[in-house]
Parts: sequence; structure tokens; C-alpha cells
Amino acid sequence: MITAQVLKDLPSSDFQYISGPLDKIASRVLPPELCHSDSLVFVSKLPQLEMALHAKAPIIIAHNSLTLPNDFVGTIFTTQSISGSMATILPLFDGKMNRFNQAEKVHSTAVVHETAHIGKNVGLGPHVVVGEKAYIGDNCTIGANTVIENEARIGDYTLIHPLVFIGSHCEVGSHCEIHPHTTIGADGFAFTMAADGTHRKIPQIGRVVIEDHVELGANCAIDRAALTETRIGRGTKMDNFCHIAHNCTIGKDNVLAAKFSIAGSSTLGSNCMAGGEAAISDHMTVTDKVILGGRAGVTSNILKSGAYGGYPVEPLRDAMKTLANLTHLTHMRKQINRIVKHLGLNEE
Repeated sequence: MITAQVLKDLPSSDFQYISGPLDKIASRVLPPELCHSDSLVFVSKLPQLEMALHAKAPIIIAHNSLTLPNDFVGTIFTTQSISGSMATILPLFDGKMNRFNQAEKVHSTAVVHETAHIGKNVGLGPHVVVGEKAYIGDNCTIGANTVIENEARIGDYTLIHPLVFIGSHCEVGSHCEIHPHTTIGADGFAFTMAADGTHRKIPQIGRVVIEDHVELGANCAIDRAALTETRIGRGTKMDNFCHIAHNCTIGKDNVLAAKFSIAGSSTLGSNCMAGGEAAISDHMTVTDKVILGGRAGVTSNILKSGAYGGYPVEPLRDAMKTLANLTHLTHMRKQINRIVKHLGLNEE
């Protein structure tokens, strides 16, 4: 529950107060078609604004391209970016931390090694395990059944959801968020074939380093390196089910959609985006500011910024043409068969 005054006082340039009583209260955020007289509403189109006004929504965040009706009497803020305003305002309504609230800051069932460092104002949920010489910074929250192995390090203000595994000697930076069932520091996939056809494991003795302000979705797997480190750069965000193989380097401020995967010893630059199920083969280099379309398959280095798609990957414009051409293949094959028959070339 917040008041319009709270929004006005926020140190943010994402939106601007225009008019209306500052004592108006919103207890929740709803889309325009579902809003009520207790709702804060974001609107980017005139029909949405009309729905919000009809519902008497107490606080409206409107795109500044909209023209307000002459008889408008509500409390309104304007913005150049609805998504930017949502990123600033929605944390005020986010009850996520309520999931972790408990009477005991460190639950009685948590198992913490006597040599581990636990910072100030740290919450450890039920059945958390913290190993020998592990380090957890200040103001962290660690969800139930999470395992933090020996000599792993967690930075300040990091939120780790339940059922996360962080392997020994791995590092997670400050202000990170790791969602349930994500594994950081499992062994990389490395085997050698013996003369008799059996496979011998190559031990993975490196680590994983995750820099500050990284968010990993549920069920991600970040494999430890064979000898050195697998690294995720500052500010990178991953959706659910992403896989980063051993020895990979992911740059800064990337956004990677669900089921993105990158094979061993490859490098992805900074400020990249990848659609769902995009994949990068092993020992590849992808430069900065590259966009990979959904299901793109990178099998050769990408050294020029831009948008790419298809398998094997090609510039996105060409990939779209290739995809369009595929729909004509059956008809073209029939035509070619008729030509071959007409020319008497069947035996050839």
C-alpha cells in the first residue's frame, strides 16, 4: 500500500507528478481491464486510460503521449517509459520477501560450520547448509534447503531462493538474485575415451564466478571450469533453464531467454540478447551487442555486432529469407521432378 506522495518523493526520473491529491492510496497494481478503486494502473493507450478513469483508479501512471480529458480530476503521473516506471514502482508492492519471513533470523535447523562467516542481518531458512570457511556477506537472505559448500562466497544484499546449490570455492557477487533449483558449480561435462571404448572422467577443479547484480532464473546450471573459472559478468540476467558450460565467459549486461545454452570454452560479449533456445557451440567467440533470434544456432564466430538467426546462424535478414524459402521446397521439388521427367534424365 502506497500513497501518491510516496511516488512523488521517489528520487527517480522515470516518471513525473502532474496533478491530483497526493493523499490518494493504492493497495495493489492491476492492468487497466481489471483495475478497481484501490488500484495503481499503468496506461499506454487511450482505451486503457478510459478504463482506469471509469474504475476510478486512485493513481494512474500514463505514457506522456496521451492527452488527458479536460474534466480529468484524478492523481496522475506521466512517463516516457512504462517499463522503466514499472521497474521503479513495482518493488514497492513486491511481497517477495514475505516468503522468507520467519520468527528466527537463522532457523534452528540450519547447519552452519563453525569456521563459516555469516554477515550482519543475514537470514538462513530451514535446513540451510553452510560449509567450512564459506562466506556470506551482510543483508543476505538464503532460502530453505539451500547448500553453500566449503569456501564459497556470497556478496552483500544477495537473495538466494530455496533449493539452490552453490559449489565449493564458487563466488556469487552482491545484489544478485538466484531462483529455485539453480546449480552453481556442478562439474563441467568432460570425459576422455579409453582404448576399450569406456569413458574416463576429467576432474573439474576450477570454479564459477558470478559478478554483482546478476539474476539467474529457476533451474539454471552454471558449470565449474576444468582448471580456471566460468564467469558471468555484472548485470547479466538469465531466464529459466539456461545452461552455461565449463570455461565459458559471459560478458556484462546480457539478457538471455529461457533454455539459452553455451557449450564449453566459448565467450559471449557484453550487451547481448538471446531468444529462447538459442545455442552457441563450443570454442566460439561472439562479440558485444549481438542479438540472437530464438533457436539460433551459433557454429562459427560472430565478430560483428548485429542481429542473427537461423541454424547455422546468419544475419537475421538472411535467416528470415531462408525460413520463408523453406515453405516453397515441396512445390519446387515437384517442379524439378517434372522437368527431369520431361528431359528424360531419370536414369541419371
